[in-house]
Amino acid sequence: MAELPEEIHGVMRMKQSQLVDRNLELSEALLLQLLEDPSALEGIPEGGNLIVLPLDDPDLFKANLEQFVTLKEQGIKKLLVVVMESTAALEPRMVVRV
Repeated sequence: MAELPEEIHGVMRMKQSQLVDRNLELSEALLLQLLEDPSALEGIPEGGNLIVLPLDDPDLFKANLEQFVTLKEQGIKKLLVVVMESTAALEPRMVVRV
């Protein structure tokens, strides 16, 4: 496999790092929502995998949606998609659970 130029490789790592950071922030927002409304936990199957799609972050929405498709293609079961209205709101609201 050919080595990527340092500049390109560095940019790819930064993007991945940004996605991880954004997903951590998104996870925190979701956790706050679940603490506010514990009944939402009832829809999550044991051993389930959550994929969170934030409406206010198109890049992260797309990256997480691609991850969902990849997991589905790999035959991963118990996937739950949560669409969140905002990651920045003090009380983010889940608008769709599938």
